Amino acid sequence: MQTPREPELTFDQVKQAINLVDLVLTLGYEHNRQQSGPALDQGKFHTFNYRGKAKLDQVIIYKAPSGDYLYFNRADERDKGSVIDFLKNRLENPRIAGIQASRGKSIWGSVLDNARRFLNLPEPQRKTSPQLQQLIIPVQRGDQYVPDFLRQTMPLTDTRHLNARGLSNETLSNGCFEGRILNQVHEGVSKTGQPYKFVNTAFPQVYNDKIVGLEIKAQGFQGQAADSLNSSALWLSNSGPKTNTLLVTETAIDALSHYQLKQPTNTMYASTSGPLTDNQVVEIRRLITNQNLKTVKPAFDHTVAGHVFDTKLITGLAHVLTPMHIERSLPGQLTVTINSDQESYFRKLHEQTKNYNQQVTEGYFQLAGRHAPPTHTLQSELILAGKEADNRYQFHIPKRVEALAFFNRALLQSYPMSVKMDLEKSRASDWNNQLKESLKEKANAQVPDALAAEEANRRRSLRR
Repeated sequence: MQTPREPELTFDQVKQAINLVDLVLTLGYEHNRQQSGPALDQGKFHTFNYRGKAKLDQVIIYKAPSGDYLYFNRADERDKGSVIDFLKNRLENPRIAGIQASRGKSIWGSVLDNARRFLNLPEPQRKTSPQLQQLIIPVQRGDQYVPDFLRQTMPLTDTRHLNARGLSNETLSNGCFEGRILNQVHEGVSKTGQPYKFVNTAFPQVYNDKIVGLEIKAQGFQGQAADSLNSSALWLSNSGPKTNTLLVTETAIDALSHYQLKQPTNTMYASTSGPLTDNQVVEIRRLITNQNLKTVKPAFDHTVAGHVFDTKLITGLAHVLTPMHIERSLPGQLTVTINSDQESYFRKLHEQTKNYNQQVTEGYFQLAGRHAPPTHTLQSELILAGKEADNRYQFHIPKRVEALAFFNRALLQSYPMSVKMDLEKSRASDWNNQLKESLKEKANAQVPDALAAEEANRRRSLRR
């Protein structure tokens, strides 16, 4: 006896049969009431976090004027549309349980299989939301989704935290940073029942020209606003028609400090708000293309981690004909893999690393003595290179500031990049510390001048 065939299912039938709100709730998304409109009974955009965590996955659902439920994802411009798009995007980019590809079927066949699986669920396993659906009213032309954390911000007026970091009001009011620095108001009630209110400094983080996160700074505190999607985003200064250079720092405060110290022209700033991620490298590549930038300057902290970020950005912006990436990052060593059929590039870089190793070895024997045996300590300080396969080369760099700084400069000199790149490093551990040291030096230099002027005045008064 033949097994009855499943009835045919079309995309139009799926859209009519499956309510997107019910689907996401059944899959494990949770409705975030606090982020769903200015008030639950009048919100037009409703936020759903997978298992209650935005970092796992987050979708914003709204009702179109036609009555259809649609969605978008602030972290991915391409992730938007109908229930069909929702299923397709999570099949192509697996990140939640409950949606899985069908063996031997196309992406569209898998979409229909997942839709059919949902429709065949027993009633107790399917979540329905008639009351919530009644609250989601259709959007109108001009309606825009505003993240909850942006409702708590205002233009920069309280500059005390930034002034304490050595930043002048002249720097903060420069047009390069207009609208790119905000104040964020945080209100609450203490454990003793006392209300409190803090005014923090906030830096909006942008992905694909949209604000998706907020870096928050205050005395003794730094962090991200709740539900910020900062791993793909950058803080950006303003640009102008003559902007041709991008300078990348770890924090916005470092970018502001660099500007106050150097005041470069035709330059815009980007900060990663912490460690540089692969997604941020992709966003920097997009920025280079969209802004028609000619030069990129990695200006991360003058620390081991900062130099590793330099390496990551350099390899991420390598020429398409010589792709490279960080293969491994161990506690004491970084491995960079380069693919190229131009062995001359490898020979040039290899020759420079051999010269570096010779200098390190000479320094070792000067301290240890000419007859001292080469120990593991010496070997761990050398940059090692080798040909792993045809057109595939590897370099193993000690995680030391000097070794990483040398390798990054040599890499830029030896291999072509997709854009001109110049390393820029602070003398101190970061640009803000350099700014504060510079201000301290100026203040100390003014003391002898003031004493000399006071002594001259005293002598003039004695002559009278």
